[in-house]
Amino acid sequence: MRRQHIFISALALVAAACTTSAVGPTTSSSSTTSLVVTPTSTFPSQVVVVSPSRGTNSIEIWVPADLKSQVQETATAFETDTGISVEITPVEFSSVLPHLLADPASGPDVFVGPHVWLSTLTAMGIAEPLQAPSEIVTGALAAVTLRGVVFGIPLALDTIVQFRNLDALVAAPETIESLAAGCPWDGEILPCLLLPADSVDGHYPFIAGAGGYMFGPDVFDGWDADDVGIDTAETLAGGLILETIVDGLGILGDGDSSVVDRFVAGEAPLLWGNTETLATLTEMAAVDPFGVSFTVERLPSIAETTAPTPVRVTAAWVNAFSPGKEVALQFVTEYLGTSSSANAIALTLRMAPANIEFDPESELDVFIESAGTGDVVPTITEADYAWERLAVAFAGIREGGDSAEILSAAALMIRSGPELEASADEETDG
Repeated sequence: MRRQHIFISALALVAAACTTSAVGPTTSSSSTTSLVVTPTSTFPSQVVVVSPSRGTNSIEIWVPADLKSQVQETATAFETDTGISVEITPVEFSSVLPHLLADPASGPDVFVGPHVWLSTLTAMGIAEPLQAPSEIVTGALAAVTLRGVVFGIPLALDTIVQFRNLDALVAAPETIESLAAGCPWDGEILPCLLLPADSVDGHYPFIAGAGGYMFGPDVFDGWDADDVGIDTAETLAGGLILETIVDGLGILGDGDSSVVDRFVAGEAPLLWGNTETLATLTEMAAVDPFGVSFTVERLPSIAETTAPTPVRVTAAWVNAFSPGKEVALQFVTEYLGTSSSANAIALTLRMAPANIEFDPESELDVFIESAGTGDVVPTITEADYAWERLAVAFAGIREGGDSAEILSAAALMIRSGPELEASADEETDG
């Protein structure tokens, strides 16, 4: 896939946003999946707009609806200390980026959103550089850092860990490869692991465990979309490990969320999941205290190394177009991003805190440790398409397909890019 195709599609999206009415905030859930616009070095540094300015006696922050009460306490403390009021507006994540692209000066002073917005916000000059607290988890800070400059304050993080049924397995398996042999349980050998077939995050260790990668690094953009590593020898070696586990009946799970119920029902002693999985299991345990007894731990090693896991971050950003950005920076760095505030936000989002000063229960501590050595999910638009192709690929391997053939085909499709695939569909329709 070539940069010119990406640049044209991104310009079209920005132009469309600028010719339609502004996207206003609406109440919704706190999902961190949202729009990402492709950044390139040829983008203008900012969008030129004309909007009325707000004074600096107040600032506005856009947050998911369920964070309003959590942010209110921090805002009240800020208002008491500075005399500057904070207006908290509930928004839908998916509306924030289009609004900022269309008219950043009419947007809020501060907004909350996923780290995958990083490249777009910086390419368009919307994210203001800032000083992050030193207590931020290294892997989380990397998610909001570009070319050595920090552009957001991580509030919450997520990654993949292992849940183990303590009644079934006294000790965790030492290696992922050993799962192929199955797990002993009540005198039988049963499949070891429950993992949804379409979970790319959950299968990520098989991409990078033996040294493979999704996209190669780029000094300027952070990721090189032309360097696709899905069919490298190292990635194919990881795919073969997965294929061996599938052939050995060491893994279960289809493409839905029922794996948690199946784990509780005792179909397999191991489950790979994220912070949402932990929240669900914790809620189920509260209803049925005599249900499954589990522990949370890091994934076993793979290819004689620590299993790499993907890291996702939700952060607070300061709008560079804000007339009160100095006040906004103070609010974000000295109040919102501190451990007491950020950790409450993380727990409300059903995520793990991104601040190491948090005194967590052991379950959340495992997520923080894993994120410290994890790999940040790529922030470029091509990653969305690649993730979709990989979901299909892993589902194919889980159905018994040849891993090398499937991953090589996925790499070819990722390189060709969605724009070429769309052209081919148009020719077929014609």
